[in-house]
Amino acid sequence: MEAKSIQLYQLAHKKLHLVEKDAMEFVDLVQGSIEERTDELVTKEYLNIKLMELEIKMVKSEKALIMWMFSFWIGQLAAMWGFLYLFLKH
Repeated sequence: MEAKSIQLYQLAHKKLHLVEKDAMEFVDLVQGSIEERTDELVTKEYLNIKLMELEIKMVKSEKALIMWMFSFWIGQLAAMWGFLYLFLKH
């Protein structure tokens, strides 16, 4: 048993006046409840990995966005030059 479990056992045995078997069942029940609740918790390492993955996705999407913006600007410049050429020629 861990130190916390031993302390909980001693408290249950002395303060709650439980017999040894009942105190052990109480400790097991509390530990099981804690384990069920902590199974769904997220660790810092997991969050760091997910944050890095998100940052990578953001960088890739920024690169794609800049590429499309540049292509749009080139198209706009070509269209503007074409219209200016047509208006100034006639």
